[in-house]
Amino acid sequence: MAIVFSAITGWFAARLSQKGQAVEKSHKVLYYQSPMHPWVKSPKPGSCTVCGMSLVPIYEGEKNFDSEADDVVMLPEGSASVIGVKTVEVGKRALVRTLRVSGMMGEDESRHGIISAPVEGRIDGLAMNHEGQQITRRQPLATIFSRALLAAANDYRLALEHDEVAAASAKKKLEQYGLVWEQIKAIPQRQPDDLYFGILAQMSGTIVKTYVAEGQYVAEGDRLFEIADFTKMWLMFPVYEQDLPSIQLGQMVSVRMPTLPGRVFNARIAFISPNLDEATGSARVRIVLENPEHLIKNKTFAEGVIEIEAPEVLTVSRKAVLCTGDDPCVYVEKQAGAYEHRRVTLGRMGDQDWEVLGGLNEGERVVTSGSMLIDGQGQLNSFGNEPKSQN
Repeated sequence: MAIVFSAITGWFAARLSQKGQAVEKSHKVLYYQSPMHPWVKSPKPGSCTVCGMSLVPIYEGEKNFDSEADDVVMLPEGSASVIGVKTVEVGKRALVRTLRVSGMMGEDESRHGIISAPVEGRIDGLAMNHEGQQITRRQPLATIFSRALLAAANDYRLALEHDEVAAASAKKKLEQYGLVWEQIKAIPQRQPDDLYFGILAQMSGTIVKTYVAEGQYVAEGDRLFEIADFTKMWLMFPVYEQDLPSIQLGQMVSVRMPTLPGRVFNARIAFISPNLDEATGSARVRIVLENPEHLIKNKTFAEGVIEIEAPEVLTVSRKAVLCTGDDPCVYVEKQAGAYEHRRVTLGRMGDQDWEVLGGLNEGERVVTSGSMLIDGQGQLNSFGNEPKSQN
């Protein structure tokens, strides 16, 4: 410690000698500066508020001790607490980001179906006749009178008595007309005056559209009903191209809907479209929600939250970053009441922090509250090239 002090004293003496020579050239003192803590300046002689050393005069045309000191803003003693200056430490932590998405709930398109007339004829009875009715597979939907179907049934009954090969061929034709094995097996026991056959549902679901009425004649292939399965629901939402690298298949999404307040549904990303919409620069993403009780209504609005967490990186609080110029900047605490203006290079933005790519070191403390007031003081100090001062 004695060696360091002797070195400083010697350097200080030499500095004073240079000052004496400078005085002969110019007697204009710009300000007084601490040789140990260059950001400590004063318009009049005095002592350094950090180490107690005497302030050295800086003359016009002479370079100060440290050019970086020009970026240090000094606040009067006690004013930092008055204006509420708060700092946090720069450190490595996981960069957490929440991606919020929204879209419209829709049916599972892969489970949408059309029930068509299996044969030409007349619809003489409807078991289901309006939208919203729930149906199950093999449930009767309507009855049809069809001469072609009656003739095929009669051919099958006769073939059963005489020719097994012909019976197999007749059975195949009845299956093509939409009859199931239980209906075909009952044909030999049908009464001669029984002229109607039932049209059965090929799938379970909800009727979303009806195309037929009682007494209507239909041709083979005409639409009768449109069926949707709402036990599984799709949520499709756009993700913009800058966010696409942060999501992946299997990632969990928490979904809320205004129609079900307080309920949260969790599902994983099942599909990410490989194509981007040229107009919006986004890709469609899909998740599938289980809906066995049909609580989720079709076409309802929904919001999703995706928690994205990156590996630990050097971060700085978003509250510390100022964007008053071309480059983002922060104020680094050099000591209590002394804050250095520092430009920084930032990477990804998280919910609370920015990723730091350059300009800050781990362990430094940056201002998170009061930085705008410090920045304003710094601009006042630099106006007219006036020196920073500390009382």
